[in-house]
Amino acid sequence: MCFPAVPAARAIDIDELWRVAARRVRAAPNPPQDVYVDGLRCLASALETPGRYDEPALRLLQRELFVRILADLSISRDVAAHPEISQIPVRHPLLITGFGRTGSTFLHNLLALDPVARAPLLWELWMPSPPPHPDTAASDPRIESAQRRLDAFTAADPQIRKIHPMEARAPDECHWMMRHSALLPMLYQVPEYWEWLKQLGRGDLRELYCHYRLQIQHLQLWIRGDFWVSKATTHLHFMPVLFDVFPDANIVRLHRDPCLAVPSLCSLMSGYRRLFASRVDLAEIGTTLLDMFIDNMNRSMAAPANKAGQIADIHFEDLIADPIGAVRAIYRRFGYPYGAEFEQQMTRHLDRERTAPRPRHAPALEQFGLSQSEVTDRCADYLAWLETRGRGFADRTAAS
Repeated sequence: MCFPAVPAARAIDIDELWRVAARRVRAAPNPPQDVYVDGLRCLASALETPGRYDEPALRLLQRELFVRILADLSISRDVAAHPEISQIPVRHPLLITGFGRTGSTFLHNLLALDPVARAPLLWELWMPSPPPHPDTAASDPRIESAQRRLDAFTAADPQIRKIHPMEARAPDECHWMMRHSALLPMLYQVPEYWEWLKQLGRGDLRELYCHYRLQIQHLQLWIRGDFWVSKATTHLHFMPVLFDVFPDANIVRLHRDPCLAVPSLCSLMSGYRRLFASRVDLAEIGTTLLDMFIDNMNRSMAAPANKAGQIADIHFEDLIADPIGAVRAIYRRFGYPYGAEFEQQMTRHLDRERTAPRPRHAPALEQFGLSQSEVTDRCADYLAWLETRGRGFADRTAAS
């Protein structure tokens, strides 16, 4: 696939990228004036800030933006060809969220083993159009393309996939399919984009999250389950409108001491950033991700009180200590049918996990310009909130 070249003036021209992508899918040539395009322009501007990325990196980053635009326009083309997509039900979706490094990948991989659940696979998330079909899904050439991208991750930093396991055919984070998400200021040094994302009002958040729902429907055109199950940190960012868009959603919130979760995610993200930058600003990663943690927790704590029955809170330590017990508790709380075949699949999966080597990963806050006292002080409201719910980090009772 050919991609537009970055002009000598360093400008990543979103309008030109849109026009090139639109010609490929025979769409309207000019981008709309909406929150999606506004965010792309903000992101491009932040990427171009002098001193962050050199010309070769900007060409790669421009390619990343072009692929996102092309995928979005391709989904719009699919919806126009199959208008029934917008009518596909998304009943009782099970959404896993929490800050990074709280066990969401581990839990998602378990829940995806339920034979009646529909979890998005990494290759589907990266290249969703056309919607996967059961006759070809096992041999789709997009699987090989996704694997090549993963191999590039491994070549750039072999620790990435050891710390955060990723496989082309395995479930992965649904923030890959969101038009705008907290993933982007993690992957790239774009603090201005994070500030833009934080200030979005309910109307803009609802518009973006409704499109996420449409993408869920799009992926389920040919392959469905009894319920959708996915996970992303970004669900916390959309918590103000989550139940507007998914009134009957069930939410699992995962919790871990921020003094452990924040540096662990900082370390993982520093590996990702080396895909595009030879020099990584560790202090900026620390500043951005701590601010993101606090903002995420504030949104989470403000979840509607009348939806408390649709939210389950689980500690990282409790999940690791008894993962099947945690899954049973989730299913019991939300009323999903729990079968023997599902438990057998989880047991086999956990047996394989226990024999697999795991790297020791305990980065220090100080590597990222942070201290334990700063993190504890700035997260005081969240820590007090957990204590009032009887779930402070000193309380290690089993998940129930």
